[in-house]
Amino acid sequence: MAGWGDDPVLAELRGLLYEQGWRPVRVIEATDGDAVEVEGPDGDRRTFTSDHIAFHRFVEGLGEDFDL
Repeated sequence: MAGWGDDPVLAELRGLLYEQGWRPVRVIEATDGDAVEVEGPDGDRRTFTSDHIAFHRFVEGLGEDFDL
């Protein structure tokens, strides 16, 4: 896993979830990098993936918070 520095993927994901009304619909935890699929208010879906440790911790929390 990558270190603790800034992760632009995580920053974009947080922006969609907390500022633009997207919601997580699926979490995939893997040894080579976690992924989360999100759905926007208009039904569009995007998948984000990163091997960054901060992303991993964030995705773990999403899985718990949204029962994914």
